[in-house]
Amino acid sequence: MYDVLWAAGVGLFLLLLLWPTRSTGKRLLKSWEVPDPTLVQIDDAVRYLKRRRLLYPWLYVGLSFLPIASGRGVGSLAATVLGGTLLAELIATQLHREGSRRVASLTPRGLFDIASQYVLIAYAAIVAIGVTVLLVTLRIEQLPVLVVSVAAVAVITWAAVARPADGDEQVDRALRTRSVHVSAGLGAAVVGALVGGGFGLFCVLAWIAMANTHYVSKKIFW
Repeated sequence: MYDVLWAAGVGLFLLLLLWPTRSTGKRLLKSWEVPDPTLVQIDDAVRYLKRRRLLYPWLYVGLSFLPIASGRGVGSLAATVLGGTLLAELIATQLHREGSRRVASLTPRGLFDIASQYVLIAYAAIVAIGVTVLLVTLRIEQLPVLVVSVAAVAVITWAAVARPADGDEQVDRALRTRSVHVSAGLGAAVVGALVGGGFGLFCVLAWIAMANTHYVSKKIFW
């Protein structure tokens, strides 16, 4: 019961602390290479952020029932928060604006058209190291959590490439790139939380770097 209340409290705290406003949406778009966003574009960004934030308390509570998230240690809390945030990104990317119409792109979209290859290579390397460490140290029970996090990152990345365009072109492209980079960073942090130690700190730094790696493709899809 304590774990559930703790997870719910953290989720509600982050929901209130990070509740998006128009200034938040404008700052997000500017940081992802939309230089002078309009009010409509800002509203699209705010809607995207709200989808994620509203899921935090529910997902944190749900994950608190898993064995890897039980307990009161920092590692358990990190696994719950990072895993829930990653799943929130996954769910949010599958939703689209009410009343909008998704449109298939005229030009085929490739993964490296929307995401940095360095971010993806770094994430793959971190996962490989994490799997190796868990196997060598015989922490096999933690591998399912890592596999689920990798699957979530893979689905988010696939959806960013494959899903039809939704809403404004600039915002759509910026949020696709952000989803891939942020999910890769969160996935790296999950690996770090499972492995722990100095590698865990390195993964947190990698998360920050990935989530702030901006990438703009010159390819036009619409």
